[in-house]
Amino acid sequence: MGTHRQSSSRVIGVHSLPTAVISLIKEQAAVRGLYRDPLPEVTHAVRTELVTGTTGWFGRGRQRRRATELLLTGDVLVVTDRDPDGSDADAQVTFHRLHQLDVARIDGPEPGLELVGTPVGATERGSRVIETDGGPEIDRFHRALLEASEDSRRVDVPSSRFPADAELETRSPEF
Repeated sequence: MGTHRQSSSRVIGVHSLPTAVISLIKEQAAVRGLYRDPLPEVTHAVRTELVTGTTGWFGRGRQRRRATELLLTGDVLVVTDRDPDGSDADAQVTFHRLHQLDVARIDGPEPGLELVGTPVGATERGSRVIETDGGPEIDRFHRALLEASEDSRRVDVPSSRFPADAELETRSPEF
């Protein structure tokens, strides 16, 4: 019995996300206190798919797939994690403010990106490794993520923390 892993990465557009995932991102952005939908502001996006296979008794094996989308805006990184073959009800979304995020590239037999930071709405800092294929798409995304992270640290308050003008008109004057 053994296990093998195979990952692939490719550039995507926001329009290629399933409708249920788009709705989940918008809903969770509002719940977590982001004042506007991050999807129109996405500048770079990449999807990694990890296929894990096991061989069992008598040659029977089981494959499991996970898809992770990384969506980069000027001040927030959106990370979705889901089963592309299953229902989108099990999808998970996290938001990371770039000025609080440390990113490292992992090279070796299982390349990936390590994200260290406090997700929006969480109370503790954590670490997560997203396995990738280490291809040129990941190189470009990593460079864009590092540049956006450095740029966001130069700004005093990220723009995602300010309500949009349209939202100010719908709130009471004391807000």
